[in-house]
Amino acid sequence: MQRSHLFICALPALAFADSPLTSTDFATAYKELPAVVAAKARKLDEVHVFLSSDAPNDQKLAVANALGWEGGDFATGYLGFIAGKRAVQPEQLRVGDLSPSEQFVAGYLIAMADYLDLKPLRPGGKGVFGMTALALLEKAAVAAPEDFTVQYTRALVRAQAALEAQWCKVFSIPNDVVRRFPPRARNLRAGALESAQGYLAGYEESCPGSKAAAQKNTAELNQIYSLSKVGSQVVAGTQGGVVVWDPRQDSKPVTTRPGFICRGLTWKASAWLGCEAEVVRWNGSVFTSFLPRTKKSSAEYYQPMEGPEGQLWVRLGKQTWAFDEATEQFSPVKTPWANDPYDARFFQGEAYWIEFLHALHVGPVTIPLKSELYPGSDPRAFRVDATGALWIEDFESGLFRLEHGRFVKRAGLLAKASGVAIDVERKRDWLLHYTDGLVLQRPGKPDERVELRELENMRDLLLDPATGDVWVAGWTELVRVRADGPTWVKQRFRVR
Repeated sequence: MQRSHLFICALPALAFADSPLTSTDFATAYKELPAVVAAKARKLDEVHVFLSSDAPNDQKLAVANALGWEGGDFATGYLGFIAGKRAVQPEQLRVGDLSPSEQFVAGYLIAMADYLDLKPLRPGGKGVFGMTALALLEKAAVAAPEDFTVQYTRALVRAQAALEAQWCKVFSIPNDVVRRFPPRARNLRAGALESAQGYLAGYEESCPGSKAAAQKNTAELNQIYSLSKVGSQVVAGTQGGVVVWDPRQDSKPVTTRPGFICRGLTWKASAWLGCEAEVVRWNGSVFTSFLPRTKKSSAEYYQPMEGPEGQLWVRLGKQTWAFDEATEQFSPVKTPWANDPYDARFFQGEAYWIEFLHALHVGPVTIPLKSELYPGSDPRAFRVDATGALWIEDFESGLFRLEHGRFVKRAGLLAKASGVAIDVERKRDWLLHYTDGLVLQRPGKPDERVELRELENMRDLLLDPATGDVWVAGWTELVRVRADGPTWVKQRFRVR
């Protein structure tokens, strides 16, 4: 039985710093300009004079960028300065009162003032104060079609507007401007553009068919959550789907199936894996999909588990289904837990489930953490070994085995337990540490360690009882550890 929990949530592989507007740095490439220095010191009088001068637009962008976004609204002060030069009240400013360069600067400052919603300074207001940043930048871009800085800045605001729903466009909209202008026609310093494009490149992986997307998909197929065995095959549930390996073929997998955050178990000679959008069965030759859903949430994933009397159950949030072998269908079932457990399983007719960082539940009984019955503080997963014993993997406290109604700590791992396997035939026990690797324990011998830190994070291990080999699920690849005389050989399996 393999566990089916998400050991540490890993949503999508790329964590974006903030946004196309607030994470693009133009100022550093112009740091020698006195106006940039003044902007960083918030000397607004000097800044306003510079932004309304005949200075090049790339320098104005650098100065406006140096003001940043954390100080609040710098657009109102700038427009007030322009209104003063025109001898009118700020509310009387019309878009035609601003030069294209001033429209460009005002548009950028307004966008920075409210980069999340991109609203006007005064929604419903008249004149410039009632215009959106993008509307002002569109005006400026039409007036300056050959000005790369203006065109690129407008593209950044368009990319910002696409951030909530279309990550590919966050990359493609500005990149299209870069492609349209050859280097000699770009009036923006190379260092400033490289800084911006370097950040935006992280979104390219969201563009189907791109090289970055292919690289991301390949990397995610090697980021493994769970291992299951079907005959001689090893089935990996990964960040990017399901990968089936044959131990005799380490050059490429038998097959793959795309998905998102898949993990599972072996049940009735098949591997059952829960992903974001479906439950999938691999019987050794074909995949079969169950419970497909189109409305997906990055916070919920199907989780197969062993139900009562050896049944196959699948959880999704507060919903649970049981599999009927006769009809080959899943049907809703009532569960013994009050909310969505972090991990759950049935053992010797009793329901065990983990309430994350709060308690351990056994049937109707609640066992507090750090108690006599359970001394651990952060239980993450249940596992039943080859001898039929129940274990709990605890991230803070190590491994605990159920003995005579209480969980007893196992020596060998002080913390970050992520697996245990008992090799009955060879009289050796394997313990898995989340970041360090394997600990081998044998009667009468000191603990032996097989370091696997190159795998970065290890969330599962699988023992092959026929050979004694141990498979370890890493965050960079799958590794089989095999005995070779007194040493251990590592055979690596990686999707390329």
